[in-house]
Amino acid sequence: MLTAILENPQEVQEAFNRIIASYQSLVIGRMGLPLSDKGISIVCVTLCGNMDEINSLNGQLGKLKEVHSKLTVSKKEF
Repeated sequence: MLTAILENPQEVQEAFNRIIASYQSLVIGRMGLPLSDKGISIVCVTLCGNMDEINSLNGQLGKLKEVHSKLTVSKKEF
């Protein structure tokens, strides 16, 4: 699972969504929580794929200045 906090989401949401869409084969589900009054959005994305692909996705998101993401990984292999 990837959890991301988008600070100033109006500025980074398009780039964030473009990156997630480019890895759509990994995405099982997605939930977004807009916190407009706080100026952030929280997005949780459930992923299934190999770690190289998942780390690549997280690395791409890490290049976005106002996006902070974290991975949580199960040890179970599918």
